[in-house]
Parts: sequence; structure tokens; C-alpha cells
Amino acid sequence: DLRVDNQIATLRLNRPDALNALSRELLSEFTHAVASVERDESIKALVVRGAGRGFCAGADLLFFDRVFDDLSQLPDYVRALNDAFFALESLPIPTIAVVHGYALAGGMELMMACDMAIVADDARIGDQHANFGLIPGGGSTQRLPRRVGMPRAMELLTTGRWLSGSEAVEWGLALRSAPA
Repeated sequence: DLRVDNQIATLRLNRPDALNALSRELLSEFTHAVASVERDESIKALVVRGAGRGFCAGADLLFFDRVFDDLSQLPDYVRALNDAFFALESLPIPTIAVVHGYALAGGMELMMACDMAIVADDARIGDQHANFGLIPGGGSTQRLPRRVGMPRAMELLTTGRWLSGSEAVEWGLALRSAPA
């Protein structure tokens, strides 16, 4: 869901029934929307936000139920995930994640692919891959240490710990927090 108003584009993840989980379809739509923003020289900034109760719950776990039956699908999904995040990260304009509710695993990775994040005080942010016996596929192992330092990154990546929005600001993961 891409809208432009006064030279500011807003890209809204619109799968509220699934906490904006990153399905293959959503990733494809997201990548196309980012490419559209890149082509439009009148756009001066991009805001990324989620519809409904949260920013993004990460990968679509229903997809992963199918993937574990046929692992040949996994490389294409990870490639689509990284294509979307790299396209966002490569935009020549400022990108801002506006986070409320949950930003988990791939949702946190999406947040970090933006230049900055503004988060709700009570947001729940974290990398949940370890809780599922997975490793991050969308850039947490690279982006997170650059944002918060290696010790804190290792804590989040290996424990599945959650941060509140205000803690994310204290850690350097977000620029500002505000009441929800």
C-alpha cells in the first residue's frame, strides 16, 4: 500500500490479520513499491509502517510450515527477503520505519534496513530466530552489531530477548520513541 503526499511516500505493510508477516507476495509487492519510489524523483523521503496491531511479525510462519516439507523453496524466499531489504537500504532518500506493536525477527530486520526508526514506547522489538532454532536471513547478523555493538547484538540474536521501544532507543536501535 504505497501513497505519496507532499513528496513523502508512505509504504504500509497491509496484512494486519497476520501481523504483517512477510509472505512471498508481500515481499514482491514491497520490492516493486520501493522500485517505484526510486524511479519517482519528486519523492524526498519514504516512511515504512505496518497496518493494524503491529509493524511486522517477520517471516510468514505458514510459509515456513510448507518450507520444512520442501526445503528447495527456502533459498528463493531468503533471496526475495534480501532483495526487498537491500532495495530499501539502497534508496538515495531518507527512509524511516515507524514501529508500533511488534517488530520481530524479519520485522526488526526490516526496521534496521531503514535509515532510522521511530518506535512506540511500548513496542516489542527483537530477533526471535533463536527461539525457532533458526539463524537470521535478512541481515540481522550484519546490521545489528553496527547499530548496537557486538555484545548487545549477540544477546539479542542468541537469547530471543525483546526490547521495548524506549529500550530500543537506549540501545541505539531506534532514533526516538513516543507514546503509542
